[in-house]
Amino acid sequence: MNTRSTHFLLVICIGLAVFSCKQEKKAESNPEAVQKIPVAVLTKSRFQIGDSIAVGFSQAVHKFEVQWNGAVIPDAKQVSDSVFVKADSEKPGWKKLIVSGTTKTKEAFADTLSVELVSDVKPKEMTYSVLSSYPHQKTSFTEGLEFYKGELYESTGENGKSLLLKIDLKTGATVKSVPLSDQYFGEGMTIFNDKIYQLTWTTGVGFRYNMDFTLDKTFTYYTQGWGMTHNDTTIIMGDGSNKLYFYNADFQKTGEIEVYDDKGPLIKINELEYVNGYVFANVWETDRIVQIDLKTGKVVGNMDMKKIIPVEVDQTGSSVLNGIAYQPMEDAFYITGKNWPTLFKVKISGAVKSDRKALAKN
Repeated sequence: MNTRSTHFLLVICIGLAVFSCKQEKKAESNPEAVQKIPVAVLTKSRFQIGDSIAVGFSQAVHKFEVQWNGAVIPDAKQVSDSVFVKADSEKPGWKKLIVSGTTKTKEAFADTLSVELVSDVKPKEMTYSVLSSYPHQKTSFTEGLEFYKGELYESTGENGKSLLLKIDLKTGATVKSVPLSDQYFGEGMTIFNDKIYQLTWTTGVGFRYNMDFTLDKTFTYYTQGWGMTHNDTTIIMGDGSNKLYFYNADFQKTGEIEVYDDKGPLIKINELEYVNGYVFANVWETDRIVQIDLKTGKVVGNMDMKKIIPVEVDQTGSSVLNGIAYQPMEDAFYITGKNWPTLFKVKISGAVKSDRKALAKN
């Protein structure tokens, strides 16, 4: 090795040493650059509303403060190496638990823990009785079903077959229809303020029609389109997750709510129907209809619809239960499925009833 090579290697070694020294000083001057072990820890993340949440400490703590859902818990006391927090919440879903303070060695800490709360309500088992039945077009891949001023409307899916329909209840015949372009897979629909709203599945495009089925406008949304319904002031939409989203008449998002039963998040929420403070919903690929408290997101009722499935329906395919329309003048529900030959008029018993005075106040 010649002198020039030796000198070159010496320069490299000095450079590496200087770089290493700078990195150590950088870490010392910026403690946050070094990942710290959390002081406050949980052994699990899922609890039921009302449970006691045990927050453990990975090292001795000098003092601490606990915030639950943004509010400080003034009487949080340490028992042994843990502190206990009651999971108080009107609504289930993901919540933030922040524990901050100093350790016995005077090091400051602030740990944010994510807690998932499931509903504290065990859903009531609802039952039904079939009052009558009507023909339903087997070509209709039902995605939305709704009565408006005594008339029955339906939205159907599948690319190249999607339609918006007005149906003659007694015969099942089409009174009026408009097709969607082949690129659109029709989904849920609802009628709000004398306008018909129809979703599509994955394109993020929806259509608003006048009552004569002429197109009024198109609108966009940034999730999948599944079921849709409305109350007096708000359009309610699902996207196949455990969330329901709220929109105004111009389809601008105004809020959302997470839906849970006492076991966990309820996913695959499909066709929706709003009735007196609650949403009745099909759960895709099941024979269930659930009742959801729209104020809290809690599932308060459950109904098994296996016995209503027509014998000729192939339950191994996509011809699943889907389609709920409530007729308030009769206090009856009309229920069908994708490509079913029959529409059933049923009376539901055991559903949770709303406090009408409280509902009007809200």
